[in-house]
Amino acid sequence: MLPRRLLAMIVALILISASGAHAQIDNLTNMSSQWIRMSNRNAATDAPDIMVYNPAGLTGLAQGYHMDIANQFMVRRPEHSYIDPITGRRFTDAQDSPDLFVPNLYAAYTEGRAAVFAGIYIPGGGISVDYPDGSYTTRSLGARLIGPDGPFYGSYTVIARESLKADSTYLALSAGAAYRLTDVVSVALAIRTIQADNSIDGKLTLAGGLGGASTPDLPLRIDVDETSRGWGGILGIQATPLDDLVLAMRYETRVKLDFEADVNTDDIGLYSDGEKNRRDFPAMLGLGVSYRFTPELRCEADLNWFFQKQADWGENPQGGDIASDAGDVWSIGASAAYQAYPDLEVSCGFLYTRHDWGDMDAYYNASLGAFEVLYSDNVNLAAGLCHLVRPGVKINCGLSCTIWKDEDIVTPIGTVDTSNRTVTGALGINIAFPARKTR
Repeated sequence: MLPRRLLAMIVALILISASGAHAQIDNLTNMSSQWIRMSNRNAATDAPDIMVYNPAGLTGLAQGYHMDIANQFMVRRPEHSYIDPITGRRFTDAQDSPDLFVPNLYAAYTEGRAAVFAGIYIPGGGISVDYPDGSYTTRSLGARLIGPDGPFYGSYTVIARESLKADSTYLALSAGAAYRLTDVVSVALAIRTIQADNSIDGKLTLAGGLGGASTPDLPLRIDVDETSRGWGGILGIQATPLDDLVLAMRYETRVKLDFEADVNTDDIGLYSDGEKNRRDFPAMLGLGVSYRFTPELRCEADLNWFFQKQADWGENPQGGDIASDAGDVWSIGASAAYQAYPDLEVSCGFLYTRHDWGDMDAYYNASLGAFEVLYSDNVNLAAGLCHLVRPGVKINCGLSCTIWKDEDIVTPIGTVDTSNRTVTGALGINIAFPARKTR
């Protein structure tokens, strides 16, 4: 049985983690404050957040109980511009509000050669879509409605009062165990469930009626919620062939997610109540190597591979496979941590992420919200510190900046130019206390 104190941690973790995390992103690696200050954690062995990066490494923690609680806050500026097909003017739409609450909570208990662990965290999403003046999605939808082939062609000439909000919560609960098979090799197994909740609330008004009083302004709204739950497994292996060298691997299986629509309002007829929409959470492989060059300096290098092409994301309007259009995603990075003082570690790192697109234009045009969130190759730069405030209590502070490659996406209404920048801050606390000794 799990120790009572760990059970209490898990119960508290479940009760406090009913949080909002938003917008569909399927390959997050920023799942702790330690990652925000380093960008690389696949071979880390120093804190309970490694249950999501190097779960087999938990056997190396000090004997006893460990807990990690943290929050991230993001200031994002995804932006896209295009020529409006109705007016011929260039429109520029941008994200309006920051994301202030992206939490995680991890707990572990280590005794002898074994460790048990559990956590609640956000492996996908974590951001909100907020375009108070509308976006490419609302403008292109309005253009289709009043365009030559639209149902309101010849009745309305203006699209007004647009707005778009969307949320996508991917909340994961994971629990498992790790065991040190030999002095060199440790393994870990875990089970994970993901509760996914999507919502979209889009508004626009058709104006400029050509029929006078017989064609008053027509407000239209789409308000839809989608939910799904899926299960998967996680395997971790760690080897320490030398005292200062750590080699680690983890594999996360695909999680099947079949979203069911709950239509609150749909004035356009895009959704059907109870309609199913498949979008799996993809499998991934994480590799890491860490080496301590001196008692004060350790460095790490990571490789992550997200198997998006193996996931089922449905078909685009032309019958093609959306996951194949997206292609796989991989990232590679490195970090360094230096013990500047006995109670202070400073760190920095970078991570480069590459999208191996099959057909980028087709993916964007078939994926609702892609223009508003923006997916492209990017570089993440990170720095921060870990401060030992008292025995068993550490504070982690981190700051990272992510810069995405500008992309030009070809769409039915013309080329859309995109850009994106994000600054993420994180604050977390690690608490460790020894197990109660028995006589």
